[in-house]
Amino acid sequence: MGIIIILSASLFMGALGSKSEASLNVIKAGVDENGNPLCVNKSQVYLFKKDQSKNKIIFYYHDAKSSDASIIKSFADSESLDGYWEELLRKW
Repeated sequence: MGIIIILSASLFMGALGSKSEASLNVIKAGVDENGNPLCVNKSQVYLFKKDQSKNKIIFYYHDAKSSDASIIKSFADSESLDGYWEELLRKW
């Protein structure tokens, strides 16, 4: 019985301690044409903007190979976009 309580408590603590993606140092924004994950470090981002009409956020970042490097994070609906946007602004 004690083991079950300890395991359930540790799982519960992990759920409380998990961070939202908006608060992470890396922005995950889907996959490229080969199926590889697209991520960019927040320290590289110099501008991000919200495109409400297309339910996406565009992150522009510094890349030596490209002067206009960007990564786009798309959302299913405007509610999830707005929630992510608000959290992104609070935790940036």
